[in-house]
Amino acid sequence: MKTETTAYLSSRRRFLKRAAAGSIGTSLSLASTSVAQMGLSDEIEEQPLVPVVEATSDKLWAGSDPNSEVIGEMVDKALVKLTLANDIKSAWKSLVLPNDIVAIKVNPLAAAGEPLGRKLATNPVIVQRIVDGLYEAGVLANQVIVWDRFQRHLVDAGFNINAGGKDVQCFATDSSGIGYDQEVFYETEEDIFNRREKGLLKSFYSRIITQMATVIINVPVFKHNGITGLSGCLKNLAFGSVNNTSRFHSNPLNCDPAISEIFAHTVIKNKLVLNVVDGLYASYNGGPVYDPNSVWKAGRIMASADPVILDQIMLESLDEKRRTKNLEPVRSLAKYIRSAERAELGTSDLDKADLQEVKV
Repeated sequence: MKTETTAYLSSRRRFLKRAAAGSIGTSLSLASTSVAQMGLSDEIEEQPLVPVVEATSDKLWAGSDPNSEVIGEMVDKALVKLTLANDIKSAWKSLVLPNDIVAIKVNPLAAAGEPLGRKLATNPVIVQRIVDGLYEAGVLANQVIVWDRFQRHLVDAGFNINAGGKDVQCFATDSSGIGYDQEVFYETEEDIFNRREKGLLKSFYSRIITQMATVIINVPVFKHNGITGLSGCLKNLAFGSVNNTSRFHSNPLNCDPAISEIFAHTVIKNKLVLNVVDGLYASYNGGPVYDPNSVWKAGRIMASADPVILDQIMLESLDEKRRTKNLEPVRSLAKYIRSAERAELGTSDLDKADLQEVKV
């Protein structure tokens, strides 16, 4: 049983009450009809709600660690629900093609040099379940790349480095022979000049996404960040894809608008098909590194094609958790979420989300 009432769930209840009262779908269709009848326009169409699925399970915690089998079921059920498929094979076939090169972006930072920090790094069980699903869709093992910026972080988080052969590929941008694409970059003077790497105004994109991947799956964790308030979908993929990011990490920038502008490049925006949030553990303070005093068993996995709505949900849940701990909200730091919405990367309006739950 959940011990906290999150702002996200409160918003969801309001959404469901409106739906139950017939004030959402019915009123929208009536409004469209009345406009057409008045002869004002017959081209106005209501935008469909953004699908978001949260998977939970009362069987998840069999002890101090989450149950691996249950985690896998949570991933599968979330994907089937999200895609409206009949089974997990059909779900994955709706997202990828057999000839795709799929880059799975994880977040292993919290495990760097801290064994207990694996709790707050992307869980390898979630990644393996995604890989299993890709197999079902006809994607071969060596067409899958599990990646991050730094190889040592991947190793610390429990991922096995592999480059070449028939098995799943796992390496980082700083791995031998990979590196950054000198032809694809984000350039701006809106930064902290004395934090620029070698004085450069450019942040180059990883060759993993510019020259290798045809599809990206984003698997961040749900955690606090002292600079941006939240380290979720948008920051994980944007800042994990380029170098020279230290220049954005300071007030009053708070990594904004860099996160949204880096994310908006076609090498990310046009290749991203899915975000799967690892919310098994979450942190409400001390992030983005591991702080044992600020981690709790959130026990959820969330999925959506929209990274902005997922970050908004996590932000509201995070601030609600901080409220119960008598900590100041971090909403004001997460300016990048609004910038991402303005850049048309998704929506932050929960009333525009079809928020669904599945139980395992």
